[in-house]
Amino acid sequence: MADYFAVVDVGSNALRFQLASVDRPGHYRILEQDRQLARLGHGVFETGNLDQGSIKMALQALGDFKASADRFQVQAFRAVATSALREASDAQAFTTKANEIGVPVEIIPEEEEARLISLGIMSGLRFELPLGLFVDIGGGSVEVAVANRTNTFCLFSLPLGAIRLTEKFIQSDPPSDKELKDFRRFVEQRVKPMARRVEQEKFTMAFGSGGTITALADTDAQLSGEPRIGSLFALRRSRLKEILDLLKKQSISQRSRVISGDPKRADIIVSGAVVLLEIMTHVGLDYIFVSNRGLRDGLMVDLLARYYSQTEAPWSEDGVGAESLEQVGEKYRYDASHAYQVSHLALSLFYQLQDLHHLPEKYAGILHAAAMLHDIGLFIAYPKHHKHSYYLIKSSGLNSFNKSDLDLIANIARYHRKAHPSPKHLPFSQLTPEQQRVARQLSAILRLADGLDRRRESRVKEIACALPRSKTVSLRISGAEDLTVEIEGAKEKADLMNEVFNVETIIQQGNGSKQGSLPGR
Repeated sequence: MADYFAVVDVGSNALRFQLASVDRPGHYRILEQDRQLARLGHGVFETGNLDQGSIKMALQALGDFKASADRFQVQAFRAVATSALREASDAQAFTTKANEIGVPVEIIPEEEEARLISLGIMSGLRFELPLGLFVDIGGGSVEVAVANRTNTFCLFSLPLGAIRLTEKFIQSDPPSDKELKDFRRFVEQRVKPMARRVEQEKFTMAFGSGGTITALADTDAQLSGEPRIGSLFALRRSRLKEILDLLKKQSISQRSRVISGDPKRADIIVSGAVVLLEIMTHVGLDYIFVSNRGLRDGLMVDLLARYYSQTEAPWSEDGVGAESLEQVGEKYRYDASHAYQVSHLALSLFYQLQDLHHLPEKYAGILHAAAMLHDIGLFIAYPKHHKHSYYLIKSSGLNSFNKSDLDLIANIARYHRKAHPSPKHLPFSQLTPEQQRVARQLSAILRLADGLDRRRESRVKEIACALPRSKTVSLRISGAEDLTVEIEGAKEKADLMNEVFNVETIIQQGNGSKQGSLPGR
């Protein structure tokens, strides 16, 4: 029989509710989620008092959430409040009224808020994050933390929330140049010290959360015509600047028709965009992964960990939407023609060289997935795109692979260029010795296949492989056009093949041969 739990994030802009069931320790399933606008932060950062209209809406929302929780007879119900109630002089009067309707509201400190946000985002990742940077822009404050699942290494709570700064600086509609100049100067002065400290930590990925950041990511997807698929989306700094340049020139009514998601956020989204852009600029982030998860999710995971104190493994959500290879590729605007060609060539090599690598048939599917997604990191930037591909693959919702397979796929794609696989590299070193062996072999094949499509024109139609001597691999490639560039590309990427299999790879153009065709093609 399932147990049920409920949590509420009483934020400065909105209240967020989540109800979940637990059928087995370590796993939970979200049954209901709701978000109701209340704007508890309206006026409080200037006057120190909560707005009466906002109080009424917030208490109504809490009553609705309590009714939902009661229908399921929840085992535990936790509600926490953040910046607006931390600073309101009449916060106790609000919590007393909330308690009267059966929802005790706990006002948590900045440190706990940052921890729960980081925990919420990490609970949705499909891989173990060595160290991450987490940025959450709320209505009253911005929480910044560098953390992993077990430790928080530094954290900041900055008074740079979107409601707070809008009410402090923006009086015109659209904002005047002077307002924006004063705004930026204020934000920059508070962001720079934080950025200097954060830069000392060697985090591997940066994540953004909160309604403002997700609205900006959704708007980016809408304006670019590319649907936002899955739980993570990479928002590039260059795109954020373009969006800000557009929104700051528009009136609130115009913005409400442009931004994706909640149109009621139109009055504060410019402030949030300025803050995010300043943080990314001073920390040196070219992009940030935008997560739909945040404080509400961290609150649920934390509540379950406390209730089931004997369960040591990290809690994970069941029923997370899965994505196909094609969906992941399209999400990151991959070159589908190149991906399919590299997969075709890699599988041809895999089947013809089985006497060399001796890998079972199941690894053909692993190689195919790595080939299809090896270049998706280009969505972020060309430099280090092989490393970007690793993290994008690890965070994807591929429904055909378990965690072990996904580790292999990500590592194979990560080593399609540049450095060879090495136990000195952290992601690779986390693989088992057998996985490392497989990853090295399949990376060698993928590199060769990638080199054979150097011009991305699918010129190579067939490959004929031969093992005339134990120390030689001979490839004869054929196509309708000159393949000099493709041969040169493959030779440049054959070094890992030679190293892994202790062979010399010889590549030349020849006549067509059915020997290179894939089974069933």
